[in-house]
Amino acid sequence: MTWMRSRIRWRWALAASALAIMAGAVGWLLVGDLDDGSAASELVVAPTAAPPAIARPTATVRLTATPAPPVMAPPARLVIPAIGVDAPVTVKGLGPGGEMEKPNGPEDVVWYNFTARPGMGGNSVISGHLDYHDYGAAVFWRLKELRDEDVVEVRLSDGSALRYRVFLKLSYDARTAPVSEIVGPTSKEVVTLITCGGTFDSASRNYSNRLVVRAERI
Repeated sequence: MTWMRSRIRWRWALAASALAIMAGAVGWLLVGDLDDGSAASELVVAPTAAPPAIARPTATVRLTATPAPPVMAPPARLVIPAIGVDAPVTVKGLGPGGEMEKPNGPEDVVWYNFTARPGMGGNSVISGHLDYHDYGAAVFWRLKELRDEDVVEVRLSDGSALRYRVFLKLSYDARTAPVSEIVGPTSKEVVTLITCGGTFDSASRNYSNRLVVRAERI
């Protein structure tokens, strides 16, 4: 049973914050110079002869196009040697109610396509189950054991691999977790791993905490 199976939906706070950022970015509008409204002078001034044209050398300007960064292939597997994870990655997004869609089963993880694509900069968010009904310990059961400097590897569908180093591990109360900070954009290229934590409430069938591990690109 994981936080992704719980009936508590994390509303997508990032969409609102992203719109606010976009609105701020376009706050400066480019406006052309306006006529000051002054009347034209009624004095008639005799035209003066135009000065002879002076030949100027023609400069040749060569513009070099800056190539766009290559688009990385989608992630295919997540490998974390320190805790024995080698899991397939599925690509998902938000459900109809704004909730983050859950992994298909106990052995796979999800990369959310509303977060940064691995290798393209920013925050790539990946979630996995802690445990699973009629199965037991799931793919992120040992996520809490990760330590600073442990390596997280994201293997892409084209066979290439991206490596990250753990630098942060935090546990949040599930009711007050700062969703926009967890899944929102970051200045550094990171991968953010999320699963359940804390204690399990059999009445609500939900874990009390959310465990977040963050690793930066090596």
